[in-house]
Amino acid sequence: MRIYLLAMLTLIVTGCTSAVNDSALSTVLDRPMTTHAAALAGDDVALMRRTGRDLIATYDAATGR
Repeated sequence: MRIYLLAMLTLIVTGCTSAVNDSALSTVLDRPMTTHAAALAGDDVALMRRTGRDLIATYDAATGR
């Protein structure tokens, strides 16, 4: 019974932590995602690539990868 309760507590705490990280990640990625989406709607392929690289670099920096 103790192991079951410990496992439940661990899952609850982990779930709360990931929700906070997801919220912070959404805030960080909001502007690069919007910029990239606007570039994808246009005709400038170089801009699409540049904004895509910026978006991926921002994601990598935010997640520590």
